Amino acid sequence: MSTTFADLQISAPLVAILRERKMETPTPVQAEAIPLIAAGRDALIESPTGTGKTFAYLLPLLTKMDLDKKDVQALVLAPTHELVVQIAKEAEKLLPGADHAVVPIIGGVDVKRQVERLKKKPVLVVATPGRLLELIEQRKLKVHEVKTVVVDEADRMLDAGFGKPVQEVMKKTLRDTQRLLFSATISEQIVEAAKAFTKDAVLVRAQAPEGAAGVAHLYLVSDPRKKVDTLRRLLRLVNVRSSIVFVNQIEKVDEIVSKLNYHHLACRLLHRDASKEERARTLKQFRDGVFPVLITTDVSARGIDIPEVECIVHYDPAPDADTYIHRSGRTGRMGRAGLVFSIISPQERFIIQKFAKQTELAIAEKVMSHGALEDPRPERKPAGKPTAKGRPQNRQPEAGKPVAAKSGSSSKRVHKKGGFGTK
Repeated sequence: MSTTFADLQISAPLVAILRERKMETPTPVQAEAIPLIAAGRDALIESPTGTGKTFAYLLPLLTKMDLDKKDVQALVLAPTHELVVQIAKEAEKLLPGADHAVVPIIGGVDVKRQVERLKKKPVLVVATPGRLLELIEQRKLKVHEVKTVVVDEADRMLDAGFGKPVQEVMKKTLRDTQRLLFSATISEQIVEAAKAFTKDAVLVRAQAPEGAAGVAHLYLVSDPRKKVDTLRRLLRLVNVRSSIVFVNQIEKVDEIVSKLNYHHLACRLLHRDASKEERARTLKQFRDGVFPVLITTDVSARGIDIPEVECIVHYDPAPDADTYIHRSGRTGRMGRAGLVFSIISPQERFIIQKFAKQTELAIAEKVMSHGALEDPRPERKPAGKPTAKGRPQNRQPEAGKPVAAKSGSSSKRVHKKGGFGTK
């Protein structure tokens, strides 16, 4: 018998809202995290991107809250403006009729307007750590009644850029405040760093939901001078409604945008230097299908939750395996199917091989041919010198020379028409 949200002691009004949204059965991370949070335990919770981590903490937090008590009872810290707004909107949907119960706090906007919203006595504040700490130190936000602090995207929130303000926020709350860290990847370094402000924290590594359609991880080898053309051909071939293309350096984007637009592939750039309003407008238009291709860097796209994204392209290889996982997690959310491509030069094969080993993912090489994705043809081995008996010897590969990744049957093809098709 499967577990339900009611079995996890989620409040009846919340269960009713979930039922209206066709959410009956908790995902693995929700089934594991909710009882721990309800019991008041500190926890570090790892689960693949798109498996329902936001609801894993919002549901038990909102169940425990006293909406009649006009004090901030929980804080959620997140690294980007977009993720803060996204989490706040999900919380508001779970509290219909409770006006002003949730307040998002982000940097780069009028602080006076945020102070006015805080005067309406919210019970939940979702914030970027820098602006939150500023308001606490100015005594515009009181945290003496905060029972729980959640750190979302914890792997990034405890790095050099965010680590100090996050820890300062923790110091401002009471010693017995519950501390929860969520991320798609929780390394041993994060576990060690969290010991400074958690108590007997439980480490949970949850799996993706069973029966998930799955994500195909593939890579294409391209001459660096032809990468934009390779990207254009790939996007035409997969022909999906929405794709996100990741680049490492924003300077490369102008060429990509101009060439894709020239070939009538509408695309937009999402970057951190754009205004808050411009970034929000770009994301809304992408969600609404106004244009099919979003080009971004890791900083801009962190935590973006757009369930319908069907394809991710690493135009530049991710800087490390964790970043590869976070980028790739923008597709295949909540068990949907998805495609992930990396476009690499011949000299970058070792990067893909390293990611495959570290993530235990099968990342297969493909080539584009006649409107389909095919396995690369094996290279013909040159004949060796004849032996004494007149038979040629096969030459051994040179030491350290990369070998093309195996990807199953050589007859598999992914056609442009007929959906994903990739296994």
